[in-house]
Amino acid sequence: MDLAALQTLIGALTNDPSHDRYRVSNPDDIGTELDNVMNEWNVEAGILKDVVTLTTVDGTQTYNLSTLTGTIIRVERVTHKGLELRKIDKMYLDSMTGHDWSTDEGTPTHFYIEAEDPDVQQLVLYPIPQGEDAGANLKIEYLKMHTSMSASTDDPFNDNSLVAPYHHGLAYGAASRLLLRDPSPENLQRASSYQKIALSVKADVIQVFTALEKEEPLQLRPVFHPFRS
Repeated sequence: MDLAALQTLIGALTNDPSHDRYRVSNPDDIGTELDNVMNEWNVEAGILKDVVTLTTVDGTQTYNLSTLTGTIIRVERVTHKGLELRKIDKMYLDSMTGHDWSTDEGTPTHFYIEAEDPDVQQLVLYPIPQGEDAGANLKIEYLKMHTSMSASTDDPFNDNSLVAPYHHGLAYGAASRLLLRDPSPENLQRASSYQKIALSVKADVIQVFTALEKEEPLQLRPVFHPFRS
């Protein structure tokens, strides 16, 4: 279901087929709420994950994450020489080491994220890698933000095919959020009904991606489309 189809379905669900109340441009009310729902799904289900492999440098503990494709939501997993590093924070190191840990040297066993600026995130290894660690693979698995749809033929979640059967849930979630902007008794009732559908579909999406992580067979409920325009 591309953006044009989602806009049509949302227009039908909100009794606004011409998009007079909930606009598609200047401002893009529908696009805003679709983005909000997609952000929610992505964070909870882990839809848009990516992996990048960096190279460990002797004496270098800080690695700029600006080289990663897309906007980072969170770092999921880091491995060094194929071994998983434990994620910590600086307060943990302060309390556990009892000394100036910033100069500790050795094969990395932990990492933390330095993000003084949301647009400039850095991965910091602990302890500082040395010569025997130079050239080793530093693999970073992370969750990234979706690209907002703009063209009428754009599909949600950067055209991720696994989510395609569940696109209608995005429309129900966005329609619910739009109706809550005008909280009449009728709109509140419809928004509640649409939200229940959206939550049910989101639960199925979470199941899909959880099963992928665990490499277990899927046991999905049939996809139900309660409304067709």
